[in-house]
Amino acid sequence: MNHGVHADVVGYLSFSKQDLMSFDPRSPEHAFATPRSWKFVSDLLDEEDQGTIDEEVLADLVTGAVGDGMCYKFAAHRKVASKMPKPIDVLEGRVKKLDFKDVSALYSLTVALCYELKERSDKKNDKFYNYVDNYFDFMMDHFPTELVVMGARVMLHTYNLSPEPDKMKSFDRFFANYGKYIMAAGSGE
Repeated sequence: MNHGVHADVVGYLSFSKQDLMSFDPRSPEHAFATPRSWKFVSDLLDEEDQGTIDEEVLADLVTGAVGDGMCYKFAAHRKVASKMPKPIDVLEGRVKKLDFKDVSALYSLTVALCYELKERSDKKNDKFYNYVDNYFDFMMDHFPTELVVMGARVMLHTYNLSPEPDKMKSFDRFFANYGKYIMAAGSGE
């Protein structure tokens, strides 16, 4: 995120860490995934978002960047993740319901929500705390325990967001339900 990598790439690689590097000297493919090629994919996705590149050309360029198999996996992930609500709609409180339960997509949505929170964290005002409350309420209502805990850790440690608990309406509920897991994770148990 600190390097402007597209949220779809961050979400995918957060879930599929093994796909960051895919070099295999025995493979007949000439293209393979590296951090640099994923950054190139990120730049292509930015162009797609701006409407300067179409879907078919994008698929060809992504294949050329990370290889055919990796492109297929990434495209499948994006297709599933595209059914998720927009992160800003969750943070604004416009989306309160989620019927989709694919773990990969939920993981990606968690990262995308944190990404969106980070984008809005420069002003830790009431609106920011409403976003944080909506984030935690949404996660607690729809995500399994391990993803709620992971989401808190991503927000706190990966994105260095540390909202003040006394300004969060959701904190007491969160801590009552998940505090023991956060404490155990922090102590290395």
